[in-house]
Amino acid sequence: MSLTRYTKLVFCLFIAHLSYAQNRLSPGSHFATVNGTTLHYYVAGKGPVMLFPTPGWGASMEYLKNYFHPFEQYFTMVYYDTRHSGQSKGPEDPKQYTTSFFMEDMDALRHYLNQPKVWLSGHSMGGFQVLSYGISHPNNVNGIVAIGALAGRDSLYEAEIQKAILKRKEKPYFEAGVKVLMNYDPTMTLTQAMKFIIPFYFHDEKNIEAFIKKAGSFNDQVDKYTQTANFGTEYLFPKLSSINAPTFVVVGDDDFICDKISQSDRIAKQIPQSTEVIIKDAGHFPFVEQPQSFFLECTKWFEKQGIKKQK
Repeated sequence: MSLTRYTKLVFCLFIAHLSYAQNRLSPGSHFATVNGTTLHYYVAGKGPVMLFPTPGWGASMEYLKNYFHPFEQYFTMVYYDTRHSGQSKGPEDPKQYTTSFFMEDMDALRHYLNQPKVWLSGHSMGGFQVLSYGISHPNNVNGIVAIGALAGRDSLYEAEIQKAILKRKEKPYFEAGVKVLMNYDPTMTLTQAMKFIIPFYFHDEKNIEAFIKKAGSFNDQVDKYTQTANFGTEYLFPKLSSINAPTFVVVGDDDFICDKISQSDRIAKQIPQSTEVIIKDAGHFPFVEQPQSFFLECTKWFEKQGIKKQK
């Protein structure tokens, strides 16, 4: 084979590989068979690739892709259902729902999309996942957005959650909700429990109805699997200093489950290149209760990182 023909062949193979990778990032729904399972992901927007996992315990991606359209003006967003949640597949084996499996899935999806490095965003236990990935795979991360993220449970966390619960004692939902929160009933599914406890997650319970319409589905079986596997119970605080990517830590000032004092303040303190922003009058879903201020702060941080709004 002549050098010219060889060069042309290499070029054609490169173009084919590039086209194949781009097809995996074409707008819309996709399925990736990775790490022994099949993950459902949804692509929207333009710009650098940002992975956005669901929390892991059974929630589907709808609440993410229904609210995070502003991110799509800066990034190619890849929202994905974690194993067995939403439209993703997953084993019927609780042992395969540890944090390490979720990290392997995330890294396998990054490889599948042919991305040497990615941006990451995560809410709640999705925030736990992206922080964990930043610790375990620091060289594969461009930046992290941790929204109402959890990084560890300890005595300070328990004290703050107790204060946040008691702060709501005059609310009409308090009595029924606190019974569910304080008295674990293994026979009650997450779907059943949420009817009683979801008001605690909001600063203003008037926002709940609109959120539920966009929230998507829960998989109660996955919730049981992740509990059995102790998913998300690792204490990340001592390891956060190994995250070398710029990290945006954002939390509602009335978040009862992943609060400012025990979580976000300490997360931001431990990560060298971190920025922390507190959204006023917001609970665990600041992008629902205060979308204007939430997305303004996020996009300001994006632009400080050199990420421009796509036309």
